[in-house]
Amino acid sequence: MHLHNGKFVKHKALFKNKEFSPFSNVRKSKLYLSAKQICSILQKNGHESYFVGGAIRDLLIKPNAIPKDIDLTTSATPDDIFRLFQNTQFVGEAFGVSLVKINDMQFELTTFRKEGKYKDRRRPESISIGSFLDDANRRDFTMNCLYFDPIKNKILDPHLGLSDIKNKIIRCVGNANDRLYEDSLRILRMARFSANLHFTISNESLEAAKKQSDGISLLSKERILLEFQKVKLGRFYYFFEALNNILEINKIIFTNIKMEENNDQNLFYKNPLTIGKIKIETPYPFFNFLKVFLFSYNIELNNYQSIMNEIENWPLCNEDKKICLLFLKSITLKTNLSENTDIEVLDFIFFEYLSQINVITNNLSYGVLINLSIFVKDSMLKETLYKMIESNSKENNTKINTSEVIKYVEKENLDKKYISSIIKYLQYINLKKGVIPKVQSVIQFKNQFFKEYFNSLNSNILKQK
Repeated sequence: MHLHNGKFVKHKALFKNKEFSPFSNVRKSKLYLSAKQICSILQKNGHESYFVGGAIRDLLIKPNAIPKDIDLTTSATPDDIFRLFQNTQFVGEAFGVSLVKINDMQFELTTFRKEGKYKDRRRPESISIGSFLDDANRRDFTMNCLYFDPIKNKILDPHLGLSDIKNKIIRCVGNANDRLYEDSLRILRMARFSANLHFTISNESLEAAKKQSDGISLLSKERILLEFQKVKLGRFYYFFEALNNILEINKIIFTNIKMEENNDQNLFYKNPLTIGKIKIETPYPFFNFLKVFLFSYNIELNNYQSIMNEIENWPLCNEDKKICLLFLKSITLKTNLSENTDIEVLDFIFFEYLSQINVITNNLSYGVLINLSIFVKDSMLKETLYKMIESNSKENNTKINTSEVIKYVEKENLDKKYISSIIKYLQYINLKKGVIPKVQSVIQFKNQFFKEYFNSLNSNILKQK
């Protein structure tokens, strides 16, 4: 595989003879050399031993990238492993899983195993030591069912995973219905792999996922969120689409809310900001999900509070929860304000919410603002958002002289609680008009406005929700 015009192009020989050698920087890495050393010790003592799973898949796609970790598998029993390696810890002796420490690095080493029937669509009733084929037949997808011998530089491919990687297809090992019934989490993993790797789910696996999708409801919220976290930045829309092709996603996320999917096929073409911009994401997985969800589903106004209540039930970190709630509040406020509300008042209140989001996300508001602009129909407010987006994308954006504002507030005998608000509004004007007005004229003109806004107007408007 070599680099051509910024993209990795696969060598035909790689998929023809099933021989493979990662690039030299990978082969010389401490991770690779340590894992190879474990395989060498096991093979010298008469046992089969291979790298297995995702690391092999990723090295085939990008052989120049050092894997984050390497999992190993062997024909050796846990007792054999314990005798051969001094620093060994059994983390699942009943499952044949050992942690082997070598060169200050730790590896998960699993004995070939055979699994019995699955009792709760997540875990097998029984596990026993098995053969190489037994181990291969229990795995989830063909692209993950690859075994690499680092001593002989050869790949073992019992289920034609090399061909599926070449054709960018996700296919279940063996019978797709059986694999997805055994472990419902595999449906989420399949959608995540499809998004992260730009792979297509095979028709057989897609139909099986639809048939077995009821098993998703048996998964814990924590386990679902963990899959959200593993979706790469910029790929969440595609993860959502892959999952939404399998099941009614609102039934597993917002179980008590009735919603209609947005079936407007021309929506992307009507608003060029939609599909292209909704991919810009933050590190908060549920917020990334929420943006795509609101983009894909039509929601009745009286359901906004219900969504907020549902979000409270998810085990989210505080930052993720706050940004979701503020995002919904912003949309709700914009939607519920009466049409005859003064546009200056409306924009200012909206800007206050955006400022809070900006603080919470530690200046990651660029993606937030672009995604929020999808839901804003008012042209003046869109202009404000675009100015803010443009400002956030520049390193040397103009800043308001805070000390001068404080000086004029003192001179005009204004209550000090208005200082921060006036500064924010000055920034708002700067962003909206693209110019910096004279501080004195702005304060004089907006003096009465701020007093009315903070004393009565804000509370009255928010009551309309």
